[in-house]
Amino acid sequence: MMRCPLCGYSKAERILEKRAIPIFTNAPDKFQEDFETYRCDLDQCVKCGHVFQHISKNLKIALEKIYKSERAQITTPLGVGNWGRERAPYLFEKLKRIDKYKKNISVLEIGCGNGYVLKTLKEMGFQNLIGIEPSLKKSERVNGILFIKEFVLKELELHKSFDFIFSIGVYEHIEDIDNITSFSKRYLNPDGELFIFVPNCEKSFLTGDPGIFTHEHLQYFEENSLKYHLSKHGLGVIENQSDHHALAIYAKEIKEISSREDATPYDSYQKKVDNKLKEISNTLRNDNLIVHGACNALNNILGWLGGKFNFTLVDNDATKHGKMFFNKKVQPISALDLASFDTVLIIPPFFSEPIKAAYRKAGFNGQFNTAD
Repeated sequence: MMRCPLCGYSKAERILEKRAIPIFTNAPDKFQEDFETYRCDLDQCVKCGHVFQHISKNLKIALEKIYKSERAQITTPLGVGNWGRERAPYLFEKLKRIDKYKKNISVLEIGCGNGYVLKTLKEMGFQNLIGIEPSLKKSERVNGILFIKEFVLKELELHKSFDFIFSIGVYEHIEDIDNITSFSKRYLNPDGELFIFVPNCEKSFLTGDPGIFTHEHLQYFEENSLKYHLSKHGLGVIENQSDHHALAIYAKEIKEISSREDATPYDSYQKKVDNKLKEISNTLRNDNLIVHGACNALNNILGWLGGKFNFTLVDNDATKHGKMFFNKKVQPISALDLASFDTVLIIPPFFSEPIKAAYRKAGFNGQFNTAD
């Protein structure tokens, strides 16, 4: 048993143990590079309550290969297609405190992906911008933004400090989270601010959401665990923009260290997932079924249930339309005769209400089920 990445304790309880399935990389079937399957296990520290994944050597190698590729993100990258553009306003609303950092103020993004956020900040008037990302083709300066093709390791030297350092969807992928926070603090100016944006896993563990697990996610945070981690490094929360979907926390250097004694045990998560899978399995046996969401959660559901199911696969992401995912051709809502279907199974829970509204507007009069 590995030590807890949050507190270092050596004892944990297994809260999820599922059969091996392929890694989901948001790529169509024909571009699936890694045909190996890997187990789906999660542990919860009995001392601090942090949930984490202990990855095998082979999975670690596979993930490092993915992070260096063009498909390093589990969902469509920000700014790409209609789905990437639709997600962007939600993120920038969480990041709005950065507005005071313009002109000559220095900003660093760790894990900048395709550079969309930094390019948008440049358009907003920010001048001193740097991004670090291992999946970039090369290190280069583009329109005044310096992009560095690297993993964030102790050996990486930046030769300058920053007033604002942020990461979006990065911490959950990191095995050694102490390293990335130490790195950030090392390059943060004395009065600088750190912003971390990660999935909020608390509700998913309490409800038995089968979609919270992904092979790429090694850490599963809830609000108190992230605050505790920051406090270990002398960082305290100065603003909290979190919701049920994501943790969005601003921090800066303080002297006090928070305790972590109010952890919720998620020992019933496996049972709740199994119950949810039974419900979903019954729904999938419906011949007049639309499954909405070609995503990681569907990869889990189909992989853990096994067998073949007859359904029509729909997604709002136009970049997926006409492509094969899970041996099904992805279609838009507009391409369907909705009168031929009586049920829509919605996979992404956070967006279920606008998805329902889109079907009703298109004339669908059947029932909706959700996978969360």
